[in-house]
Amino acid sequence: MRPIENLELTSQEGVRVAFAVRVIKNLRIQMADGIALAADLHMPEAPGFRGPAIIEYTPYHKGNNAAYGPRATRYPFFASQGYVFVNVDIRGTGDSEGFNDSPSSPQEVQDSLAVIRWCAEQPWCDGNVGMIGISYTAGVCYDAARQAPPELKAVVLCQMCSDWYAGMACPGGSLRLFAMENFAPLMAAYNFAPPAPELLGEQWEAVWRQRLDHSKPWSLAYIDNLQDGPFWQSRLLRDQHERVKAATFLIAGWSDWYGDDMLHTYAKLQCPKRVIVGPWTHNYPENAWPLPRMNDRYECLRWFDKYLKGLDTDPAQPLEREPPVVVFVRDYTAPAPLRRTDAGYFRCEPTWPPCAATQSWELGSQGSLSLVEPGNKKPVAAGSDSFVYRPDVGIAAGRYAIGQFTPGWGMADDQRLDEGLSLVYTTPGLDRPVEVIGVPRVRLYYQASAGTTFLSVKLCDVAPDGTSVLVSKALLNLTHRDAPAAPSPLVAGQVYHLDLPLQAVAYRFAPGHRVRLMFGGADVLNAWPTPQHYTATLHHGPGRASCLELPLVGPSGLSGPSWRPSEFEPLPQDQIPAPDYEVSRDLIGATLTCSYKTNSGVGVNRSRYTVSLKHPEAASVTSDYTYDMHRPGWHCQVYAKCITESDAHSMRHTAQTLITVNGAAYWQKTWSTSAARVHW
Repeated sequence: MRPIENLELTSQEGVRVAFAVRVIKNLRIQMADGIALAADLHMPEAPGFRGPAIIEYTPYHKGNNAAYGPRATRYPFFASQGYVFVNVDIRGTGDSEGFNDSPSSPQEVQDSLAVIRWCAEQPWCDGNVGMIGISYTAGVCYDAARQAPPELKAVVLCQMCSDWYAGMACPGGSLRLFAMENFAPLMAAYNFAPPAPELLGEQWEAVWRQRLDHSKPWSLAYIDNLQDGPFWQSRLLRDQHERVKAATFLIAGWSDWYGDDMLHTYAKLQCPKRVIVGPWTHNYPENAWPLPRMNDRYECLRWFDKYLKGLDTDPAQPLEREPPVVVFVRDYTAPAPLRRTDAGYFRCEPTWPPCAATQSWELGSQGSLSLVEPGNKKPVAAGSDSFVYRPDVGIAAGRYAIGQFTPGWGMADDQRLDEGLSLVYTTPGLDRPVEVIGVPRVRLYYQASAGTTFLSVKLCDVAPDGTSVLVSKALLNLTHRDAPAAPSPLVAGQVYHLDLPLQAVAYRFAPGHRVRLMFGGADVLNAWPTPQHYTATLHHGPGRASCLELPLVGPSGLSGPSWRPSEFEPLPQDQIPAPDYEVSRDLIGATLTCSYKTNSGVGVNRSRYTVSLKHPEAASVTSDYTYDMHRPGWHCQVYAKCITESDAHSMRHTAQTLITVNGAAYWQKTWSTSAARVHW
């Protein structure tokens, strides 16, 4: 690497402002099989410029910018700082040619490597290439990095899923509601939307027709692969970390689904690395919720400057002198489904997981959770407690990461809403602060009266007034207790010893607060219900000691980070379109229904999901997404609808896409698939 010699820096509020920005729209990048990918370039306006390239490779349409997240402003920012930002539509999406029939296909990886090579060979590139992405696009970056192309020197990964099956499709072994409520209709709309009409001239309709004829809704793959197997394993990003040579900067959020994936990836990497975990939902930290925010584009700039240009953005603050791990330690914050701010502080650590002492609390009779101390002569008495499975438990659990679509909604509520239908175990009031950083674990002796059961475990902070805040949780379909790829039913009546890691956490319990464990048979807003009625029993005491293990840390000894504030102020609450979000019960029919409607600024998503207390095998979700594209004198609307339903024996899924152009019907198609209901 060598510094850019023609870079002249000025200062504006401490941030370099070096270049005016030139934009080149819809450049064509030819793949080996003749398919052309479309790219937008933001580059410095300077004669003879040569510098590093940064690639974003996306299925979400490169020109698409939701109203609540100013992602498009990131591209000119990096260009103004001496980079060529290359925003590329994945094959078969946006303005690129070809078709797309499944998520994270092997072809995507090969295309990404071709794009990296193409960038490095351009006259405006000095041969050094970086990649940046969030969510799906982060996974594409990391898959490319695992191939170790020599041109790729640095990557930034935000809110990445490293295991499609366990992280996205079926966490804990049960189908995830979000996959069918939002992601299914979203991609059934996006993947059939047309390229820009002005891009391809007379070829435009032929390119679009190829997409319409050969693409498939991604949701079909979810139903066709309800068990872990070759399809998901071929898309797994949780191995081969040692192959990554590019310096890797990871950004995660405690309110996102993928914090565990990001921290697992960080711990396994052997390249230069850094990780920041904030309180955030599924978005870039500079415009994420809950607050506080972080100016992440400046932190990304520092990373790219170091590993693509070989310089420090601020020589007085070199990266190598900073701790590589920063986590937001949450303090008690009153729960609310629409939450804008979390109390807490950012803490630096030299490693993840940090050095921690294990504190154990043993489950006991009458809902007690007793501290295990050396020399304790009063062991917990032998006993057991039982709960009857109800598929409607979990209405307070929240919907992780939906805050990206309308800021901050779908967060966890007061857990007392679920505690009456669950088993709870609670410590006495704490006499001093307890700071937990790492992965809590629950070791449990579990018994059930059916072969297919589900367990939701929640770790909660109980305030002196009784308010219960969700801190962490674990979900498990018990048929997956040994291995997701080889599920097996329980033997009714047999006692099983379970070792359950909860989601990683950084949380400080205040004096006077209590620690609570809650056990239920469902997480209704997040996991498809299991079909059988059953009773579950938890055992405790000598020989069957069930316990909670907390990783406790003392003072860090390191100074907290000194970050630039986010440039984006939170919108006033009255300027944020509130979602429609309702949970209702039919007291006679014994059903629970959850419905919502959100507007991201570029599309509208609706969902209605119903479960039956009398017939837990019969659940259904109907969802749709409307995506509008406008040009002068031209309006294309892509409407996608998905219906997913189950009975005792099968799961059935139908996806339909309808397209109108200037109000007239243009194209429509319906797909259906089904799968036997085995071990869930």
